[in-house]
Amino acid sequence: MDTPRNNEKSESEEGAIDSITYSYISFEDEVMDKCMLSQYKELLEPGEFEVLMLNVVEGVSQKEIASMLHKTQSCISKMKKRALRKLEEFIKEV
Repeated sequence: MDTPRNNEKSESEEGAIDSITYSYISFEDEVMDKCMLSQYKELLEPGEFEVLMLNVVEGVSQKEIASMLHKTQSCISKMKKRALRKLEEFIKEV
C-alpha cells in the first residue's frame, strides 16, 4: 500500500538514499583525497597522471585513451604500470 503505483522512486526515497550515501563522505576525507591527488600529480609525469585519471577514475579503456592521445594501447599500458609503480613506492615511504 505504501509503494508508489508508477514503479518509480519517490522524491523522498531518492533524497534519503542520497543522504545516506553522502553521509559517509566526510570533509576530512575530501581534503585528504585532494591532497593525495595533488601529491600524485607532482610525483607523476603529466601523461602518466592523465592516463591514471582517465583509466582508473573515469573508467576509460586503455584502447580509448590510446586513441585520444594518439599512442598505442601498449604504450598506455606501460605508462599506467610505470605510474602505479611510482605511486606504490611513494605510498611505502609515507
